[in-house]
Amino acid sequence: MRPPLVLTIADSQSDGAAGIQADLKTFTALGVYGASAVSMITAVSTRGVRESRPLPGPLLRTQIDAVAEDLWIDATKIGALGSAENVDALAQALTAHRSRLGRIVLDPVMVAADGTALITAEGARAIGEQLLQMVDVLTLTMAEAAQLLGEAVAPSIEQMREHALALQARGPATVLITGGLLEGEDVVDVLVHPGGTDLLRAQRVPGRRVRGAGTTLSAAIAAQLARIAEFDRAGELEEIGEPGTDDDMITIIASAREFLASATENARDWQISRSADGHGPVNHLITLDNAD
Repeated sequence: MRPPLVLTIADSQSDGAAGIQADLKTFTALGVYGASAVSMITAVSTRGVRESRPLPGPLLRTQIDAVAEDLWIDATKIGALGSAENVDALAQALTAHRSRLGRIVLDPVMVAADGTALITAEGARAIGEQLLQMVDVLTLTMAEAAQLLGEAVAPSIEQMREHALALQARGPATVLITGGLLEGEDVVDVLVHPGGTDLLRAQRVPGRRVRGAGTTLSAAIAAQLARIAEFDRAGELEEIGEPGTDDDMITIIASAREFLASATENARDWQISRSADGHGPVNHLITLDNAD
């Protein structure tokens, strides 16, 4: 038996709310095996980042080589990288192993929930110059989209759409910009994909302070892509989407957003922190909690 498998390339975050820890929990919750390559170490709690240090680029490359040369990978998810050296090492690894990495999801984590920068300015430029052309799906916040484009943060949904189209033109077939920074009762995400443009709405929950939502969303998308590959191997692809619709990216992303919404809602009463004002995690255990 060959299980669906996702490789995550991201930082290790000590409180488990984001980074590789959140990725692996998301993969498990969605029935996908997870492998990993650590890009940097982030000392963080619900109160914020204390310190982060990128690992050397050659060490990141060696981790990716070890996994790509041995495991059957159905999808790859990229998160925080920390430095231009790591971006360069990753770009080289993607070039060397592209046929073995499945479909690639990039979530260019550049700023933590408390505002701490998680990559150098040089590293951020390197992401735009080297990685966008090499990935299939790009998920990012409005602020990250603006930084990659060298523009101001979009003031409207229409401008978000223009940013998404501009990023799509640089390589990724699918771009999802989350709209949490815009005011309004609903949060509106903009999705640009091979079939067109869609606005995805969700009710805003006032007062919620969670961390790792973007990480969980992109990990869930990668997990769904790995499941798509599994269905394709089994000759069952027609059961989940119409042929010729790029595996129905709207359905895939809607499913990932539904998982995130449920994980966020089911963390409402969690008390894992001694602090009352920190950013807590989402509940990645929901599928296990509901297994009964």
